[in-house]
Amino acid sequence: MLQKEFRTEFKNNIVEDQVVNFGLTINSVGFKSIIQANYDNSSESIEDYKFQFKKGVIRNEFKLIYITKGKGLICFDKTNEFTISEGNILLIYPRQSYDYYHTESEWKEYYIRFEADDYYYYQLIKEKFSANNVVIDFGYNEEIIALFNRAMDVVRVGLNSTQAYLSGMLFHVLGLIIAVSSDEKQKDLDFQKIQQAKMIMNESIFDNISMPEIASKLNISYSSFRQLFKKNTGISPAKYFSELKLKKAKQLLIETSFSIKEIANMLNGNNPDQFYILFKRSTGETPSKYRLATRNITP
Repeated sequence: MLQKEFRTEFKNNIVEDQVVNFGLTINSVGFKSIIQANYDNSSESIEDYKFQFKKGVIRNEFKLIYITKGKGLICFDKTNEFTISEGNILLIYPRQSYDYYHTESEWKEYYIRFEADDYYYYQLIKEKFSANNVVIDFGYNEEIIALFNRAMDVVRVGLNSTQAYLSGMLFHVLGLIIAVSSDEKQKDLDFQKIQQAKMIMNESIFDNISMPEIASKLNISYSSFRQLFKKNTGISPAKYFSELKLKKAKQLLIETSFSIKEIANMLNGNNPDQFYILFKRSTGETPSKYRLATRNITP
């Protein structure tokens, strides 16, 4: 069996004096993707293909994990195994041992490592992630993916007040988990398909994925996908994806030193002219003027 792992983890090494302490300390944020090849479950047992994640490693921190692709099993403190799959959220406690592995050919997860210094957070976490509820069926959710991606950007770039910014973001994530997991509307099949499509777009922000390709991933026709997306959002999926790219372009112009041509190539597949036209049409300014006007703005 062949396995290929892609991992991006940004460690928050910034120590800030006189920073506001929200009771949370974020140590790192990351994304992991595993692709498996030559797996044939028709002829061999899945026991032969257990992919162990950090077996035996115990950390003195929380780890919040959001699975966006794949299925698997998890075992806490060598007790019973629980089934896990895309749309699930896990939270590993400090000093808690765990093993988990995937049982499908592809796996994607976002995670954040943090410490909780405040008694309130321990109580909040224990209430939501009780011994009888170790796996939360969160479903597909674009907002939480955007928060994870933003957290990675903040740590990678090292913006001002990073720790305070990330603490507030994590509090947002915890609140979102509680709100969404108790909302019956979030479990509607059509709603989940739209959320899944938005997640794919967020994960493909630097790719030229087509809307028919996304429809194929959702196992529906492109015409049905476009109709469903527009019904739920008010705009076409292509326009929504274009607006996501524009939002990312603004962020890169403000926070990075990439040239405008580099940003255009990253987001528009080597077509800078189209990038300039779309950017000015949307903002009323050229990318260079936008960068000059906003360069000193930070969160």
